[in-house]
Amino acid sequence: MENGNKLAQDKLKLLYILNFIDLPLTNTEITNYILEYNIMDYFTLQQLLKELWETKFTLLKTNSGKDYYSVSEIGKATLEMFGDILPEYFKKEVEENFSHLKKLIAKQRELFGHYYKRKDGEYTVSLQVMENGTNIFNLNIAVPTETMAKKIIKKWNNSPQDIFGQIMKSLTSD
Repeated sequence: MENGNKLAQDKLKLLYILNFIDLPLTNTEITNYILEYNIMDYFTLQQLLKELWETKFTLLKTNSGKDYYSVSEIGKATLEMFGDILPEYFKKEVEENFSHLKKLIAKQRELFGHYYKRKDGEYTVSLQVMENGTNIFNLNIAVPTETMAKKIIKKWNNSPQDIFGQIMKSLTSD
């Protein structure tokens, strides 16, 4: 029974972290953060992520070929009911360790790109810059192949500030 209690508490810990960050995260991001702070081992984490999704405590949405986890309403309700089971030291550690990550992720998400396949078989790449929740730049580009769409997204993700700066300079210079 102890092992069952530990798994339940680990699920609550994972839900607590995802809820605290309050941004959709990829499996890789979650794994990196959980392992960096030695919260649980890789295999347990993967098992728990799968179980939380299967039981609808988390949502899994795909964007630009990446799956993003977030806490569902059921997961949030569960945290409200059972969150007091989590030790206070754990909650403080999450706040201390994950506050800067939350800000970093939010900043990264202000400059983002994604692509999707259109009905005609071609792709549309969308590059966006958000500031204070407002979309200040949006560029949609039609491209013929997914390979080209991925290449554009990769370049955008590697240096969105530089590309945005170059576009703005080109548009505003005489």
